[in-house]
Amino acid sequence: MNLVRSLTACVALASIQGWAQAQATLPESPGALEYRTVSDALGVLKSKPGVSITETKPDGWIIASEAESVVWSFTPTGHYAHPAVVRREVVVRDGNVAVETRALCQAEKAACDMLIREFQELNERMRQSIQHRMGARR
Repeated sequence: MNLVRSLTACVALASIQGWAQAQATLPESPGALEYRTVSDALGVLKSKPGVSITETKPDGWIIASEAESVVWSFTPTGHYAHPAVVRREVVVRDGNVAVETRALCQAEKAACDMLIREFQELNERMRQSIQHRMGARR
């Protein structure tokens, strides 16, 4: 389980760090979340046992860590795509790492599309880094 915890830490750290530095994109589009609004999602997560919620400083992103490999990233007030939340889960299947991404964005379509592209780029960099580290351990 240490690998899964390491993966979760990578997801959380990547949620906080600079997005625009990413180079590649993932081919798949994120699916929708089961919540009607971003504030509904945050409210449910705040009341859910075992969920850790933190606010990053100074940028104000709210990060909710659920289970061992699920991280929710909520945009701060003033962000171009606010309100929005992106749920990412690191999964390993047959030795391959993937970052399953779902989002709920209530901003204008262009802003939401840009947010999703940034997360996809970040996911690919993170996936490659994790995959590389896993290969080094074998």
